[in-house]
Amino acid sequence: MFKLLHKIMRMAGFIPLKRETQLLREIFLLEKENESLIKDMVQVQDENGSLWDMLDEIKKSDIAEHTKNKIHLDKFMDEIKDALTDEMMKDFKPVGEA
Repeated sequence: MFKLLHKIMRMAGFIPLKRETQLLREIFLLEKENESLIKDMVQVQDENGSLWDMLDEIKKSDIAEHTKNKIHLDKFMDEIKDALTDEMMKDFKPVGEA
């Protein structure tokens, strides 16, 4: 008789008090874990943003350094071209009058 009453009560949505207490405890623990995970996620998102900012700064610094080096390299190449042109012109003899 008890099993029949128990099955009817379960079909109607009723559960034993012991099971209800277990479920409530489990819900409480899951909510607590969820809050902890949300805090961790916020912290990780903050760290992620900081790292992206750092990468942007490094990229800007690399671009500035590359630009500065390119200017120096271009200047150096122009000096080499001028020096080679001067050296090559020294060896040429005039062909005729200009």
